[in-house]
Amino acid sequence: MGERERDTETGEFVEKYSPAAICAVIRELGGTAATSEVAAELDASRNTIYKKLRAMEAEGDVTSRMAGGIRVWSVCEDCRD
Repeated sequence: MGERERDTETGEFVEKYSPAAICAVIRELGGTAATSEVAAELDASRNTIYKKLRAMEAEGDVTSRMAGGIRVWSVCEDCRD
């Protein structure tokens, strides 16, 4: 397993997939995107991005809906940037 990046001042782990980065990807993909599309753009696992998106949905950064058996995400206007 690779070494995770740490903040040089605090020593805490740096968040690899920030809400702002995820929102930016969804916007770049036309404003809505499937979990797998976001994961592919960020070179991340689908499961990792799904968990991040669910947490972001709880915070009000994104919304989701089912479309043809696929969960599709949209960015809320006040996504943390």
